[in-house]
Amino acid sequence: MRFNQILFVDSIPGGELNTARELFQDVGLRAQVFAPSPEVLYRRVESRGEYLALLAELCATSSTTGNIPVLHVECHGNDDGLAFADGSFASWADLKEPLTSLNVVTGMNLLVIVSACDGSALTHALSPVDRAPLHGLIGPTRAVAPNELARAYLALYETLLRTRSARQAVDAMRAAAPDTFVYRAAEWLFQHVWDHYQATQETPEARLERGRRMAANPPVDYDGPPVEPERFAELLAEKNREFFDNFRRKFFLCDLFPEHEGRFTVRYEAPE
Repeated sequence: MRFNQILFVDSIPGGELNTARELFQDVGLRAQVFAPSPEVLYRRVESRGEYLALLAELCATSSTTGNIPVLHVECHGNDDGLAFADGSFASWADLKEPLTSLNVVTGMNLLVIVSACDGSALTHALSPVDRAPLHGLIGPTRAVAPNELARAYLALYETLLRTRSARQAVDAMRAAAPDTFVYRAAEWLFQHVWDHYQATQETPEARLERGRRMAANPPVDYDGPPVEPERFAELLAEKNREFFDNFRRKFFLCDLFPEHEGRFTVRYEAPE
């Protein structure tokens, strides 16, 4: 994973302990001892609209400068998304496209850290035909006291700055605050979405139902004899590996960055 910036986005409501400012200051001091030293930045956003505008700004800037930010968001929320200082809310469905755009321009290097949720519901906003919205997502599995957050985040950033490895940084974070944080890597997201697709669309019953629809509405350019639904279902089963390979190449941006074929090691497993 590559990055040259760490951006702390502050949307803590007024009157509450502001962990974003403290982290920005502490991580900024620690970053100075590393060479090359990443730029440590701070932005205040009040609302969903301001946050979406910030993501668009980062995307435009990264596409012209090559900047690759680690995006750390301090706010409230739940597993369905993020709540901002003014009470507005952005679901993962709202955030999927702008995050995906930023992940694409940063070459599949976007690490997002949130203080509000573990991000599991992000998978509900994804389909097998989507591109990955991020390289990885780190979040807590429970409500965490400010002193726990500070200890865990400092362990994460010290390791991330030293190793440039999200996985090693998460291991350090978990050691500092056991049973508190999860890391949703892009590989985990893809496998979760693919497994759901298999369970809902690639069972014999589901394939036969799709076959019936295909038999009733064949492609407009098909002028051959009628095809039975059972044959369409067989063809769908035969193409399962092809579907996987196409979904995988798009999700991990292999069509844009051929080197990602070796970078991401998710591989096809034939159904039992």
